[in-house]
Amino acid sequence: MIGRNRIPVLGEAATLQYAGGRSMARSADGMARFAPWAGFHIEVGRDAQLDQCLGRAQLPQIEIKHQRPGGIEVVRHWALGEAIAIYPVTSGPVAGTVGGSLGRRATATAEAGIGVRWGANERSKCAVRVFIEPCVRAGYLRTLTFSVRSRMSDTLLAALVDHGRICEAADALIDRMRHPEPVAYHELALPLGPAPEEEWGRGETTTVVPFHSMHPTTVDVEYLRSHWRSDAIDAAALQEWPGIQRWAHEYAAERDERDAAVTAA
Repeated sequence: MIGRNRIPVLGEAATLQYAGGRSMARSADGMARFAPWAGFHIEVGRDAQLDQCLGRAQLPQIEIKHQRPGGIEVVRHWALGEAIAIYPVTSGPVAGTVGGSLGRRATATAEAGIGVRWGANERSKCAVRVFIEPCVRAGYLRTLTFSVRSRMSDTLLAALVDHGRICEAADALIDRMRHPEPVAYHELALPLGPAPEEEWGRGETTTVVPFHSMHPTTVDVEYLRSHWRSDAIDAAALQEWPGIQRWAHEYAAERDERDAAVTAA
């Protein structure tokens, strides 16, 4: 019997971004001057339901200057602060770097639900679908696309690798009678926060505040309980998972299409 395929449906997702101190931002009232800003943020107006949830959570809004092909554009964002808890919907990295995630590991990376691309004459990009704590508390149970680029791509992979360490530790601490399967990445919150400042670049460098995993060196049962997902997160993650894998493959394929266009030119 041949059977019949069903294409997993995964709607467009709002993007969670991180600014490492090089972005210029000010309060949304426009009264303050633009100044370097570091933190997690989501553009206002991308998802009406998401805007309502973040509004109920009383998160502040800021304006960020973005460099566009036609000049500077000032865009309003929700400011989530320098620290955030995410529930990453992925089976985990297959390599610790973007370079290692491509090539012969590209298919495995996409199957893990991680979008990675590094096209010709472009900066690397890495993305993963996540639930975030402020949205979950406000009742928003759709994944966001946490997207980073350049050296932040390896930063994100490093945080996911460390989260895998905690998931493995949880396997030895949880009640195996109630949870016989390995602890999945989305079942524990991954706390992210600012790492020490670093100088990035060649020649003339720029001071950057990367983010990193804020998991402790060792964990106990109480820590796991305080970071454990809700039943609603688990159900939503399992429902979205087939579509997330398809999205990760398409994310990587966009790089291939651009490379082909460059080669043809």
